[in-house]
Amino acid sequence: MTPAANGSFLNGVTRQRVLKLLREDGKDAREATLSFQDFDEADEIFVIGNFGKAELSMISYVEKNSAKCGIPPQVAEQLRAGHKGTENMEKKVCAFAEQAKTRGPAGPSLSEVLGSAAALPEATVAKKNGNTFDTLSGNALTR
Repeated sequence: MTPAANGSFLNGVTRQRVLKLLREDGKDAREATLSFQDFDEADEIFVIGNFGKAELSMISYVEKNSAKCGIPPQVAEQLRAGHKGTENMEKKVCAFAEQAKTRGPAGPSLSEVLGSAAALPEATVAKKNGNTFDTLSGNALTR
């Protein structure tokens, strides 16, 4: 899920491209109005685009107000270095998405390669009219 483009943020090229690539790959990329609780309960959060713009705003603020606010010069340097990392990550994400489009389906899983993907036994009912306590004495699926 991603926040619906409602004018509260820039519906930029990167966002549109990532959504397009996800949908082309068959992923469920829904747009919705999200609450703080949605973010709080999320398993993962992927941020791109506006984060970089926020970094640039902070760098600009620090550079303009360092003397007035007593901000040490190394803070701006650290922010610029961090922003370079963000730019590199954005490039990597876009490059990976392009590769994924041309690469085709993913290969076998690690357990398939190692031959450790065990098939689960089929559930068979060999005994009728059992009770709850039957599960205490072995595999209930094979009774």
